Amino acid sequence: MNNIKRILISGGTHGNELTGVQLIRKWKAQPELCEAKAKGIELSTLIANPPAVLAVRRYIDQDLNRSFSLNSLNDTNPSMSVEAHRAKQLNALYGPKGENTQTDLILDIHNTESNMGISLILSEANAFTQRASAEIASEFSGVFIYFQPEERSQSPYLGTLARADVCIEVGPQSHGTLQAGLFEKTEQVVYRFLELAQEWNEGVLQNKPKKKLSVYTHYKDIDYPRDKNNNISAMIHPDLQGQDYVLLEQGSPLFRTFYGEDVLYTEAKTLCPIFINEAAYYEKKIAMTLTSKSIEEW
Repeated sequence: MNNIKRILISGGTHGNELTGVQLIRKWKAQPELCEAKAKGIELSTLIANPPAVLAVRRYIDQDLNRSFSLNSLNDTNPSMSVEAHRAKQLNALYGPKGENTQTDLILDIHNTESNMGISLILSEANAFTQRASAEIASEFSGVFIYFQPEERSQSPYLGTLARADVCIEVGPQSHGTLQAGLFEKTEQVVYRFLELAQEWNEGVLQNKPKKKLSVYTHYKDIDYPRDKNNNISAMIHPDLQGQDYVLLEQGSPLFRTFYGEDVLYTEAKTLCPIFINEAAYYEKKIAMTLTSKSIEEW
């Protein structure tokens, strides 16, 4: 990756995820707080979905963070949703998505109700985001790296408007609420990303020794058990609740039915669940995401 000239920090992509919303409001009021960390880099801050933030809802019509594939951005349907229209606006402001984008890096701040600490979600093996994320994961406790490889042009996430991106997923935090500890730690992580971007431009980061660390790579999403009417028939097992990034072995409890029966993990492969019992994913029919853990040098 060449020098990083323009960075966008976004929050409120989901209107009820308030850590990013309040950080962006703070930085809009005091832009020097960020600018001091990355001198020579053009910084912008963004409340991505203002109507949803005002309503303290995830979205108004559709999930904004599933609206940025090229197919969606090229859709000419005149009766488009609030979020589809907003995605086109943001693509014009910070894109256009693809090789000619104006933005080198997007840091998009989210919250999850799952016990995931600060998870740095990377959608591709980009040299800067890998090295910077590895530095941060080694410097901060409770920071994890989740690798979710996707073909960038059809990836639906806001961050893919830029050449590179990191989704900063922060939890556990109930939607529509704030936690001071998570707020302050997220702020420090963002500042460190900005410092590392400056180090990258100066050639310093590239010459640091690589870090050996755990990387959790997407394996598959799994739904809740359902009855013949497609209604959920079981809940996350109490022994699994809050156990994000903990190894799941064959025979481990996954779910408990409303009648007290346990549903066990039957995969032969040992995997690590994340996004366990995320409230926003009930509508997406995702009870958890399974990941494979590996030790990498980044």
